[in-house]
Amino acid sequence: MYFRLSFILIYFVFVTGCLGPVKNLYPPAPGELIKTIYVISHGWHTGLVIDTKDLTNQKRLIPDFFKKSTSVEFGWGDEGFYKSKEFSVWKTVKAAVLPTPTVLHLVDLRFSVVTHFPESGIIQVDLSEKGFQKLCAYIESSFLIDSKGNVIESGPGIYGRSRFYRSNESYFFPKTCNVWTASALRTAGCPITPVYAIRSENVFNQTKNFGIVIQEMKYD
Repeated sequence: MYFRLSFILIYFVFVTGCLGPVKNLYPPAPGELIKTIYVISHGWHTGLVIDTKDLTNQKRLIPDFFKKSTSVEFGWGDEGFYKSKEFSVWKTVKAAVLPTPTVLHLVDLRFSVVTHFPESGIIQVDLSEKGFQKLCAYIESSFLIDSKGNVIESGPGIYGRSRFYRSNESYFFPKTCNVWTASALRTAGCPITPVYAIRSENVFNQTKNFGIVIQEMKYD
């Protein structure tokens, strides 16, 4: 009986595709201060772009390397696969079936998101102040912290002026990099279902329902 109910619940989630908004978090109330973020789809991976001027209470989210950034893109994923310069079947399978170490990928942005990512999908999402703070706390909680309370750098990033930082979480299917992005949005109160966001296309299509599409992403 329990198995049947669980199956029905999972089936319902996948069929309906998207949870509703979280009351008092999303959407922002009329006249309420709005914080704008951007969801970026790079085809296989998604990230979140946040203006550094809005990060007044989350100093840990702006490591020294990003002190002059106008905004920062945050991504998360399996360390071995993320850092690999060549596609590896073994690394792909390993990341999917075994709990593996993870990193956060931060990218220094000085111009508009369209200028930095002319071929990526971009969606603008307006959050309430409370929802924004929860999203930032979610990202911040993903960092591994040293004994002095500092984030731990893990080498240069994969594009632009970017850096990797160690994460305290593990990567395993179905907890993918895109589920991490969707979970951050859900924490902010957005009507998105993380379990249905394993692929970047799922994240992008769900976010379309409540965000403003700035630039479409073409999926093959």
